Amino acid sequence: MRLIYERTPSIERAMLVDGERLLEVEERFIDQLSIGTILEAAIERIHPSLGAAFLTTGETTFFLPIAETLKALEAYPNVPAIGQAAVVGQKRLVQVTKEGINGKHHKVTENIRFGGRYIVYFPYGRRQLYSRKLDLVTQDRLSKVFELEETEGVLFRTESGQASPADLQEELDLLRARAADVITARRGQDELLCEQFVRRHAVESVMLNDKEAQDRLTRLEVNVERHIGKGRMKEAVRLDGAIEKLGQRVVWLEGGSYVLIEQVETMTVIDVNSGKNVAVKDKGRAADTINEAALYAVMEQLRLRNIGGMVVIDFLRGSKDGQARLLKKMKELGARDPRRVEVYGFTRMGLFELSRERTGRSMQDRMTYNGNPSKLAVFSQLERALMELAPQAEGVVVTLPSKWHDASWDGFDCTVFLVDGEPEVAFYGTLEECQNFVSRH
Repeated sequence: MRLIYERTPSIERAMLVDGERLLEVEERFIDQLSIGTILEAAIERIHPSLGAAFLTTGETTFFLPIAETLKALEAYPNVPAIGQAAVVGQKRLVQVTKEGINGKHHKVTENIRFGGRYIVYFPYGRRQLYSRKLDLVTQDRLSKVFELEETEGVLFRTESGQASPADLQEELDLLRARAADVITARRGQDELLCEQFVRRHAVESVMLNDKEAQDRLTRLEVNVERHIGKGRMKEAVRLDGAIEKLGQRVVWLEGGSYVLIEQVETMTVIDVNSGKNVAVKDKGRAADTINEAALYAVMEQLRLRNIGGMVVIDFLRGSKDGQARLLKKMKELGARDPRRVEVYGFTRMGLFELSRERTGRSMQDRMTYNGNPSKLAVFSQLERALMELAPQAEGVVVTLPSKWHDASWDGFDCTVFLVDGEPEVAFYGTLEECQNFVSRH
């Protein structure tokens, strides 16, 4: 598998491919709230019955369980009362561990972490932990490698068993420095998106356009090729069409049949339709064939769109044997999914039920807001267009709603002029031509 990582001034985009086939994609603002984000928030209220505190930045509310507070870390294995661990009005540095979805608050911890190749560093972790794959002899050897401060903690990954003490110490120093910078700034991200993908998947090589990402991935010993020059990477441009289709409700199959995907707040409903694929002689066999083709498409789309939670599929009415094959195939495909998939089978109404582990928001949730393109979707499209235009234009005029004009556009190799209007690149040319265009509009 290969990873294509594209970074624009405010957005990072990771695309996992197998040959020419897109397997997984994720896109986010570099400073947006997501798993791993570290920020400062004030304790707004304490909820004794939940054993938790609620924190706020003024715009966003966070949920901090008692077990994730620094007081709990200090008293481990005892757990203090939430009133002893949190005081209303205090500001705490916390890290997002689970994104809030459908009205739920983001879950956070004070035990912030920074991941490396061999270890995970916890500035306030207070103890050493080990991967379950490390035997007791190796654990004993690793326990003597570091001299940690009383408040510090580390988790030794499986790869640490093959690392030299010098390599482990070098990585600890690097993570300590990264943690110090974030703690001073009171905001940061433990890992770039490309690092997360490399850790989750068996990535053989990475194509990217960012120097910082190249430096971080080099330490993970993965083959990295960096695009140097103006304009976008051809590999990323080639995937634009496939990613754009993920925003559509209909997924077409060979032969004219299709799958209709509807995401609602509580579940995802998928309908399999024969469409133009009509079999005259044996409709039952045709339905089984279409259902099997739809099965592969459905599992692929769940992963590409990052759909989690309850999923209900309305397959075509096929044979009993066909239903048995669908159930068997679904369990096989579910076992290959990087996320946990529970397959429940057909109900008495003939609907197929399954659930998929939810990790963060789906692509639809990220790219739409109240039925319209979200800020992420708008900026992603505009920033990629600006990267393409920068080599051939001194200036570019962008029309954008005034509420988004406070964003920074200084990271491009051209001057960006903003005009109030629907999001689009309205004009490009010399600086004088762009100024004249702005004055006329």
